[in-house]
Amino acid sequence: MLQSIREHAQGWIAWIIVGLIIITFALFGIQQYAQGEKKTAVAEVNGKDITATDFLKLYHRQKARLKQQFGDMYDQVVKDDQLRDQVLDALIESSVIEQWAKSHNMAITNAELSMVIQSAKVFQKNGKFDQQTYENLLARNGLTVGGFEQEQRDFLLETQTRQLTSASEVAPNSLFKHLVDLQYQQRKMNVLKIDQTPLMKMAVISQDEMQDYYDKHKAKFVIPEQVSIDYVLLSEDELAKKVKVTDDELKAYYQDNKDQFTESEQRQASHILIRIDGKTDAKQALKKIQDIRKQLVAGAKFSDLAKKYSQDPGSAKLGGDLGLFQQGMMVPAFDKAVFSMKLNEISEPVKTNFGYHLIKLTKIEPKRTKSFAEVKSDVEGMYRKKQAEKQYFDLLDKLSSVAYEQPDTLEPAADVAGIDVKTSEPFSKAGGDDELTQNSKVIKAAFSEDVMKGNNSSSIELSPTSSVVIRIHKMIPEKQQAFDEVKDEVEQALRKDAGVQASADLAKGILAKVKAGADLKSMVRNGVTYQQTDWLDRQNRKVLPQLIAALFKAPKPKNGKPSYSTYKLPSGDSVVIEVTGVREGKLPGDKEELKQLKDSVAGVLGDAEVHARIKALLAAAKVVKKPIYKKIK
Repeated sequence: MLQSIREHAQGWIAWIIVGLIIITFALFGIQQYAQGEKKTAVAEVNGKDITATDFLKLYHRQKARLKQQFGDMYDQVVKDDQLRDQVLDALIESSVIEQWAKSHNMAITNAELSMVIQSAKVFQKNGKFDQQTYENLLARNGLTVGGFEQEQRDFLLETQTRQLTSASEVAPNSLFKHLVDLQYQQRKMNVLKIDQTPLMKMAVISQDEMQDYYDKHKAKFVIPEQVSIDYVLLSEDELAKKVKVTDDELKAYYQDNKDQFTESEQRQASHILIRIDGKTDAKQALKKIQDIRKQLVAGAKFSDLAKKYSQDPGSAKLGGDLGLFQQGMMVPAFDKAVFSMKLNEISEPVKTNFGYHLIKLTKIEPKRTKSFAEVKSDVEGMYRKKQAEKQYFDLLDKLSSVAYEQPDTLEPAADVAGIDVKTSEPFSKAGGDDELTQNSKVIKAAFSEDVMKGNNSSSIELSPTSSVVIRIHKMIPEKQQAFDEVKDEVEQALRKDAGVQASADLAKGILAKVKAGADLKSMVRNGVTYQQTDWLDRQNRKVLPQLIAALFKAPKPKNGKPSYSTYKLPSGDSVVIEVTGVREGKLPGDKEELKQLKDSVAGVLGDAEVHARIKALLAAAKVVKKPIYKKIK
């Protein structure tokens, strides 16, 4: 509940942020609809027109945003008629709010408008608003300064009106306490789960039932349209394998790129750390590390003292050993000390943000360049990749050109790229069984109108180092599977339904028995399991969230007796829930958290008030929707 409250909380800061966001949206995709004024009205609100221009502006903006959000899934997720309805309803709502605001002499001052626009980063240069940047950006997007500022003024007026209603709401203490009590409430339960699996096996399914199910659900047993494709796959990795190399070429590459095969100097050190923390201040830590150093000077073994005194749990048990490392890998003060020391030297105390250290340099591995013999295989791999990169883009250009110039075959394109044409297994719009036919770009191209007509596709980039050109090899029309082909699937579906229903019926019967006084645990049998839980809150993650939701919807125990209810889990299994105890929630002790909760509750109440106000305005308004909004583009 509180998550929902937080998500719907609003404030003046939020509205300013929204104002800045709309500036960004106003400059997104404008070229699509700013091609000229359309005077056609798509609706009237109290006699005032909502123009086709306003409608298309918001429609295209929303469409572009949703396409960016859903990508290739857009057509499956978004229904155009519904999107158009939502856009027009939003414009009608904005219109009634604007009319109400103006009738009450509300307005956005030039100072308010200026603050929002000048705060938008898209109009800033070196962190400050720049008038020339502002005008140039609007001009590039086909907008005038006056038109854009009027749009922002209208938007701010609407948000101000909403905010006036929302800001007037204050959460009553009684309601706030009630909501917190609910949110932080804890419950304890016992659960009896009825597994559907053994019940499925017990179900008796007749031939007539299977035939009837098949007849009513034929659409479930349709093999969708499929295609197999011919394709030419150009890959840098495959090109690299074909690159011919000689020792002379590899040696020359090695000489030109020696830096890539050079290892920086590495040093190995051990340390003893005394931390500076709440228990030990800097003065105390320094004295302790100095005392340890005196022991080292007196002949004590560094590793022994590290094991005894060092407060670095990672290295202390290893005698302080930190292993090999390059310069720059440690914190600056520690790093500087290590790389200025002589072998086997012990440092003076070194202070870092961790505390004080004593450091002993135990090993120096100087900078060295690996010989050609050591890295020959690496050199060859790098050389092949370099040559393949050069070939890839040249061949991709040739492949794309020939595939376009000769669209009815892939053979010439394959020949020019030196690649064989391959053929895929059939796949549907849901994708195939391999990486290529699961690629959304390949699927979209394969079922596109142009490729389905028999043309080659354009080159499709699968990754930065691989591309493919495809064409249809074979089209397999949609096919209705015969009853005999899917008889086993039909029987399994009926058994599943029967098992789910039998589980629910058994749960219902057990519910009646426990309400009559039977012990829930005594109902355990084959396929019926019993589980007892500890106290649970709404945020508990050890129990299925659906079961937690059912638990908190169940009746409270009365007169010291448990309450009982049933619930069907997403799996189809049913459960009987026995609620054995309820603890009321307590207000959080943290004052800041308490304030946030109160503000959030007030925000939700404000939202409800805004919604009610707008609903009343819409009910009182004379609204005429014109069918043309369904068709204009």
